[in-house]
Amino acid sequence: MLKKNDVYANENPVYCPKNCGRCYKGMWRKYNLQKHLKYECGVAPQFKCLACPKSFSLKANLKMHMLVVHKIILGTNHNILS
Repeated sequence: MLKKNDVYANENPVYCPKNCGRCYKGMWRKYNLQKHLKYECGVAPQFKCLACPKSFSLKANLKMHMLVVHKIILGTNHNILS
């Protein structure tokens, strides 16, 4: 059963203020927009692979790449910023 706040969150998306076309719906829409603005929108990828020249906008994408492609598991305390 949907609550009143859930319905509001789904019916009132937030749009990227930089007019890149992204919009976010749901309960976490403001958090996801902040993450988009900090790491993705108009920002060069800042997470670089330690084993190849690829770069990623999000740390989770780098960690998945390292695991799937290079069979390397990165810990949570691993500093992987450029």
